[in-house]
Amino acid sequence: MNAEPRVLRDKGGFLSPVVSLVEHEGRPAVLKDYRPRNAFTRAVLGPVLARREFAVLRRLEGVPGIPRAYKVVEGRALLMEYVEGKTIGKFRPGELPDAVFGRLAETVRAMHRRGVVHLDLRQKKNIVVAGDRPYLIDFANALVVRGRLAAGLRAIDETGLLKFKARNFPHLLTAADRDLLESHRLLRRFWIFTPRGKSSR
Repeated sequence: MNAEPRVLRDKGGFLSPVVSLVEHEGRPAVLKDYRPRNAFTRAVLGPVLARREFAVLRRLEGVPGIPRAYKVVEGRALLMEYVEGKTIGKFRPGELPDAVFGRLAETVRAMHRRGVVHLDLRQKKNIVVAGDRPYLIDFANALVVRGRLAAGLRAIDETGLLKFKARNFPHLLTAADRDLLESHRLLRRFWIFTPRGKSSR
């Protein structure tokens, strides 16, 4: 990592790492670094979060559409593959080829087959499209799950996937998809914890 790092995201706060673009073996890479945070995060939480995400990404190594994890740096930072592209929210409906959604759905299915759930796919920033290949990023909230719990948690990812299908690939929606979207819309409408002023979608 010889080139000067360029900060991509620094939200501050207690748990958010400083995310920088760095150089690794002559290539750009992403460093998610907890070392600049408070003493408790550096000493206790940072090592747990960095190693946990590293283990999840290593479990998914070889799955198309999942960035590679390179290593944990000084026990408190995660060095991983950089994906150069645009987040899916920056594309207009119909702008992306249908093959992108097919590849995205297959990546999610392959992730689930390896026992991992992402749990944050409703966030547009967590899907990056490079050419015609979508990538899932930010596995900070991901879990390795088994048994009965797995099906329920996989459904969270699948509803996030359906959200992007409705927004970016509406012509691909089936009648069953529309029924499911309407069910979710009604549930969110009457969900007492939905913040006031938030959209029901």
